[in-house]
Amino acid sequence: MDKKWLLPSLLASSSLFLVACGGGSDTDPQPGDNTGTKGSIKVIVQGLPAGADAGLTLTGPSSYSEDISTTTTLNALATGEYKLTATSRSVNQALYQPNEESITVDLSSNEEETITITYRTSVNAEGTVTGFGSVYVNGVRYETTSEQQANLKVGMQVDLQGKQGADGGFAVADSITYDATAKGVVTAVDYANQTITVLGQEFGVDKRTKLTIAFTELNTGDFVEISALHQGQGQYIATRIDVEEQNGEFEVEGRVSELNLDAKTFKLGALIVDYSQATAVEGTIENDAIVEVEASNLPVEGVLLADSVEVESANSAPSGAVAKFEGIVTQVSDDAFAIGGHTFTLSDETDYKKGYDDDLQVGMRVFVLAVATEQGLIAKKVRFDKHSEIEFTGVIDAIDLEAQTLTVFGSNYFVDNYTQFEDESDAEDKELKLEKLNIGDVVEIEAFGFESAYVVRDLERISASDFNDQQEHEVEGKVTAVNAAEQTITVGKLVFAINGATELELESDVDLTVFFEQVAAGDIAEVDYVIQGDALIATKVEVDDKDDDFDDRTFELSGKVSDFNPVDATFSLNGKTVFFDENTEFKNGIFVNDDFVEVKAIQRADGSVFALKIEIESEDGIELEVEGDVTNFVSASEFMVNGISITTDNNTEFKDGSSENLANGVSVEVEGVLTQDNVLLAKKVEFDDDDAEEVEIAGVIEDLVKDSPFDYQFNLGAQRVQVTANTEFKHGNFEKLDNGLEVEVEGYTIDGVTVVAKELRFQAIKYVEVEGSITQVDSATMFYVLGQKIKVSEQTQFEDGEQSDIATGKNVEVEGYLVTEDGETYIQAEKVEFED
Repeated sequence: MDKKWLLPSLLASSSLFLVACGGGSDTDPQPGDNTGTKGSIKVIVQGLPAGADAGLTLTGPSSYSEDISTTTTLNALATGEYKLTATSRSVNQALYQPNEESITVDLSSNEEETITITYRTSVNAEGTVTGFGSVYVNGVRYETTSEQQANLKVGMQVDLQGKQGADGGFAVADSITYDATAKGVVTAVDYANQTITVLGQEFGVDKRTKLTIAFTELNTGDFVEISALHQGQGQYIATRIDVEEQNGEFEVEGRVSELNLDAKTFKLGALIVDYSQATAVEGTIENDAIVEVEASNLPVEGVLLADSVEVESANSAPSGAVAKFEGIVTQVSDDAFAIGGHTFTLSDETDYKKGYDDDLQVGMRVFVLAVATEQGLIAKKVRFDKHSEIEFTGVIDAIDLEAQTLTVFGSNYFVDNYTQFEDESDAEDKELKLEKLNIGDVVEIEAFGFESAYVVRDLERISASDFNDQQEHEVEGKVTAVNAAEQTITVGKLVFAINGATELELESDVDLTVFFEQVAAGDIAEVDYVIQGDALIATKVEVDDKDDDFDDRTFELSGKVSDFNPVDATFSLNGKTVFFDENTEFKNGIFVNDDFVEVKAIQRADGSVFALKIEIESEDGIELEVEGDVTNFVSASEFMVNGISITTDNNTEFKDGSSENLANGVSVEVEGVLTQDNVLLAKKVEFDDDDAEEVEIAGVIEDLVKDSPFDYQFNLGAQRVQVTANTEFKHGNFEKLDNGLEVEVEGYTIDGVTVVAKELRFQAIKYVEVEGSITQVDSATMFYVLGQKIKVSEQTQFEDGEQSDIATGKNVEVEGYLVTEDGETYIQAEKVEFED
């Protein structure tokens, strides 16, 4: 070796040794300095709650050691091998573990090495799949494999095991399992209360339930697969319902009651399960246990023969793990609450999102983030999922990804990881999220209000062809403001203008004055509207206070009429048989096959659907009616009534006058169709007779005379009333006219004696229930309960007994309709249930 190189080499080695030991002069490079030609190591810490120390140690050459608590960069490090050691951290009772306990890097001169440590805690989650890319459950996006999410759909209830960082970051699913709550045949459908019964269990349907068909298209006999949340008392809320072909596999989950160990039977709701021949029984069956039953045949006389029974155990998380559950609150106390069989302890540190602690009530749907401890589940966060307060369809005006909002009709709506997304447009994007939406997309939104904002529960993109400005659209939601001076009503954040052509309905049709006197913020309204530029114009507003039990039983159907049978008084609508009779109100005339109709209906005790009102919808466009004085008259094809632009053509029918009679100040009633230019094309213009005296009378029909199918006369007190084909009926039709019925009539008279009825109102059908002992029996079809006369007919349904069992002293529960006939009131029984 050449000696002239020996000394510098030794000096260099000594210098390196001193630096590694922390010694040397003030000018020597030190760890953390930017001087020298050393390397650097960047340590990235992620997944821990904000402010939590990581607990890392970096060791290296010559006994180098550095404790690290957060993301940092260490500069001027000597080259060589470094080892980062990570330890688990307990933060707020949750145990966070690093992805690697130790990581080694070989640092070279002038290089920067990066080491990333990700902390996660174990997570057990039960909840609804709300979106994909990868899979969203309980507000968290979990990375999954394609195999894990292959058969999953929005609305399915899943159990997920995995890991996640603080606030749901860096989440990974180790396993996802889905099991249907029920697979079976629908045995009952309650269209008004929106429930179906499958294998003895009742499943409610709400606005978040994903259905492959409309709820009103479900029928008894359909085979369905249901995923649902348990809401206590043996009832469930369905989160997804698929109508499928029956495949001989039946499955049901429920809570055990009336267990008989000798007979090997128990009940799930109304269903009796016989497990005497089951080939597999997993777990110990006992009352109140949640079990899953599988069978290969339908129940026979209410008894299901089980192939297997599995007792479900609580999804217990290890101490220090995070538990995330979605459910419906079944119990609440000052310091705890329960959902889905899990009890959570509350504390002053529990964080409430999209609501307040007072909102934590039985029946509320919530998402819970809890930590498992030896003392149980401690609720750290409760996020409320309130009932939708507004439901509408519109076009996206703007998107703000940073604020996580979209703008529709000029108002902002917030989305988050709890928002349920689904794409029903031509794109069919299974991984639809806010980031994939575009300005101009048409979306159906369901949202609830919190403070001054609206939070989207459900967003569904639809094809643009299903929405245009020339269509009539519908919104349903809570009234937030009423302005009589400006004649507007606000539903959610949507402001609707009301004018003389708007059909206003409370318990019955009302005028503008009565409407604005009675409607208030907090009412629930359904608004049909059209879009005129930037304005939303209401064509119909229906406000329902739900005070009437009978109103609670109504629901709506719409579609094309088929199989019209006037003899049996039935027709088909979307494959469903609908009955009508003299109580049915017909609007816009008598319907025929292929007419598009909207039906207000009830479901009778035998499950059949009965039409209360049938309204024919025009295929030519949006039909409107307006009444008032002509203003802004230019010609017969250009004038206004109550602020509505009117035009006529050669097909316009004029009644009690002609187009030459049109002039400013003339009183008319106009029926027509709204054109694309938002002008009402009149189909009929009816002039008010100046000599006619407007009258309103009420009383009992006497001396009824039928002159022709649509021409009747009768006495109402001292007044003679004439009914014509132009008379508009409420709560019935021509067939209902009979002596002894109480009616109200609005019309006009020329001679002061005969009133020509423009509108005739029967008493609305009232649905009643009475329970008690039979005190008197007059015949096989008439008896008395609590002083109420009851009549039965061939249509009356009997439960736990027969018509021949009617006798004094029998306890019964009767459901039916209140009927007034010949001055006598009685209950026409739909159902008579005998009680022990």
